[in-house]
Amino acid sequence: MSRSNSASEFMKYNYGEDRLCLEREELAFWERQRRCGDDCDLKMARDLPDDTPQFILRLQREFEERATAFSFAGSGGMVLDAGCGNGELLIAALEMGMAKENGPRFIGMDFSANMLGRARFRTSGDPRAAFLQGSITSLPFVDQSFDWVVSSGVLTCLASPQSMAEALQEFNRVLRPGGGLVVDFFNRLSHYTLARKYLFGERIVPPEYLSFSEFQNQLENAGFQIEEHLGFDFKLCQGYLFMSRYRPVVDPAYLQERISQLLEKRIVPLWPKLSLFGYRIYVRCKKI
Repeated sequence: MSRSNSASEFMKYNYGEDRLCLEREELAFWERQRRCGDDCDLKMARDLPDDTPQFILRLQREFEERATAFSFAGSGGMVLDAGCGNGELLIAALEMGMAKENGPRFIGMDFSANMLGRARFRTSGDPRAAFLQGSITSLPFVDQSFDWVVSSGVLTCLASPQSMAEALQEFNRVLRPGGGLVVDFFNRLSHYTLARKYLFGERIVPPEYLSFSEFQNQLENAGFQIEEHLGFDFKLCQGYLFMSRYRPVVDPAYLQERISQLLEKRIVPLWPKLSLFGYRIYVRCKKI
């Protein structure tokens, strides 16, 4: 597979020895999760603490709805949710009526048996959905099995750029010609990511952080063409400021969340290019 210059530059980081260790740690984290219940499922899916304020949970639910609508809009036939976790987005798609009687059928796949067990329980035997265990870097499906693939919040958790390239190639392999792919990434050129890098000296490297053009190159190298993108999270301080003991002084009214919501709902739809300034960007692609 050919690689762009920016992708080659990524490989200067020494991921090799740490790759399997990081993957084992990621799996062990999800296997330890034991919370359940509607709020707990949302907290688990987004790795939120137990004492998350209800206002933040409401915003997270709204994000899930918008991400689901973007991810599954236009889907049909066989749909794979690759890295479905406890089924948060897949179940939201079912509840939004995106899997009608003669519409798409959803397959949820994850590497965590614990998370899959929770997803199966939450769907309560819904015939429109099925689940199995597997890895996105080696999908347990024959070629051209699916018409649509969604993988939300997964590529950013991989241990190396090589793992991301393998996952994208696997998505291409299992998709039928012209099939759709929806994936997301964290924007390394967002204002907050740049501040973390240059003010606080944090290590901002792929595959967790990419620019839009770098992610586009990775997708094109894997045989995809971006058709649409949608940015989320324009807060001044990314992450969970509400967890900070300084939040009551710095932002007692959750202003940064409210401003980000205003941008996402009112401003970005009018000027779509502003999506490129979001911290988290979803892209919808077509297999070419």
